[in-house]
Amino acid sequence: MKFKSVLWIALLFLMRSAYGSAQQWAQILDSSRAVDWSGPGAGAIPERPTLCASLTDSATLAQINAALSSCPAEQTVYLAPGTYSVPGTINIPSNVTLRGAGADRTILKATGTRGGYVVRMGWDSVPYQPIKILGGSTAGSTAILLSNASGISMGQYLVIAESNDPKFVSSTGIDGLCKWCDNWTNNGGFARGQIVAVTGIKGDRVTISPGLYSAYTLTPIAVPFSMNASHAGVEDLQVFANNTGYDASFGMWRCAYCWIKGVESNYADGDLVEVFWGFHDEVRDSYFSNAFLHKPGLHDSSIHIGYKTSASLFENNIVERARVSFQLDWGAAGNVLAYNYTTGEFIGEAPEAVIGGFRFHGAHPQFNLLEGNVATTIDADPVWGTSSHITAFRNWILGTNLVCSPHSGRSAVNCSGQNGRYGFQAARAVNVSYLSSSNNFVGNVIGSAKMQALMSYNRPSAQVPVVEYPSTRSYDAAAYGWSFGFGSFSDSGAGTGCGSGAPPCHLAGTSSSDFLHGNFNNVDGSIGWANGVTHALPASLYLAGKPGWWGALPFPATGPEIAGGTGPRGHSFGNPAQACYLNAMGGANGGAGSPLVFNAASCYGK
Repeated sequence: MKFKSVLWIALLFLMRSAYGSAQQWAQILDSSRAVDWSGPGAGAIPERPTLCASLTDSATLAQINAALSSCPAEQTVYLAPGTYSVPGTINIPSNVTLRGAGADRTILKATGTRGGYVVRMGWDSVPYQPIKILGGSTAGSTAILLSNASGISMGQYLVIAESNDPKFVSSTGIDGLCKWCDNWTNNGGFARGQIVAVTGIKGDRVTISPGLYSAYTLTPIAVPFSMNASHAGVEDLQVFANNTGYDASFGMWRCAYCWIKGVESNYADGDLVEVFWGFHDEVRDSYFSNAFLHKPGLHDSSIHIGYKTSASLFENNIVERARVSFQLDWGAAGNVLAYNYTTGEFIGEAPEAVIGGFRFHGAHPQFNLLEGNVATTIDADPVWGTSSHITAFRNWILGTNLVCSPHSGRSAVNCSGQNGRYGFQAARAVNVSYLSSSNNFVGNVIGSAKMQALMSYNRPSAQVPVVEYPSTRSYDAAAYGWSFGFGSFSDSGAGTGCGSGAPPCHLAGTSSSDFLHGNFNNVDGSIGWANGVTHALPASLYLAGKPGWWGALPFPATGPEIAGGTGPRGHSFGNPAQACYLNAMGGANGGAGSPLVFNAASCYGK
């Protein structure tokens, strides 16, 4: 141990902070509450113009997979226009792209009956082979000292985790213990963490990227693993599901720098996309429409991000008639979900309830950035444990959604008359439960004309700017801009509200750990500013400037200083995904007539 101590003293001088360069949030957020979100996702997605195979719709699943498995690195398998029968799973290997002729022209008709994914990149969970971290597990550290690094090699990755800190981390929520929340133990005991890349090894000293998002001090561990795929991509095609039992239309497990771009998913059997154990993955410029399953305990019909997936980017997507559009679970950390548009989400068995947008659901997602989205809700729920350090910046959160027929099965979506009603039950634009802490809400626009016009059983819903336990909260007679400290979906604060879990199941004063600054509340027309903090908000917390795909909309498009927009009191112009859906695609709130014709090039160019 003397040698390791000397080595560790030297290491202290070599370590650098992950926040060494100035962050765009530095004048607004405390450094303990934010991370470096610059450069998320797969980076510059390669064009790969060289085709190793060009297939027509007569190609079988076996022929498609054979072409992919034999394709040289940095080349593309091209699927010409047509409808392809897919009775199983298409597997895309590392360094290969599967590309169609456009989401409106190349269609994968999915009929497999054995679960899994229609299109898959990577596979399998990370095996639990923990190594003790002896030093360096401080916030921002890019070097750690392990008890034994002999089995680690360059090109590998580490899951960094620690035992659940009872001060703010728990895998127990109102529905009980989430035994699967870390995928390793039988009690979700390592719920919080992140994935890092190994960038150097010297003895038992390992350098990593990115730096640690926070300190890990309670029996911290590093779990080494290799990715099963990297730099794989799928582009410009459609998956059309048939309710035959897939887990998701697209899946990425143990995939690094992988991407989904310009795709369409219709009538997903389970989830729209699943990204688990991922690193620097990306889902962008795509359209996800309708799903069969809207019941809890099956699938959440969502873009599902979990199992420590880190530094990934979910940008410029349209999500229509999901149950929850984006769900973060099981330690997802440091991801950016930005400039997406969500509409028409619903619960099949409770179609008058408000759900959708972004949900933090299973223990313990942390340090994830939501920026510039136009979405139904932000919901940090207490169902399967805690969450923390959400940063929501310049989003327009509508607070209700138009729920249209059908509520199950497949037919053209009808929103006319009684076929389309705005959700008025559990109408809370932002819901932060008693199990979520240390969040940042900056520059958001809260509410919408439709939320403020909600009717509850033919009576106008009461409009409440903010409700926090121990005040009571109505399930179906009021609409709330902000809700803090409650438990279950129907928790009024008057009873236990615990569901099947054990009390306490709500808590007073939970908003005191959150930072709120520059948010416009359409319920009462107020803008709340924190004392002593600048009112000059940056345009973005992860982009250096207006992105090339943005188009003609003002940038930034949402915020307290924005005027003349289409959103409440002119404070939002929406975003390009919403403009694509409403203008280029001819869509309408709620998804009437969907699924619609979509081609990413028609909205964003190439």
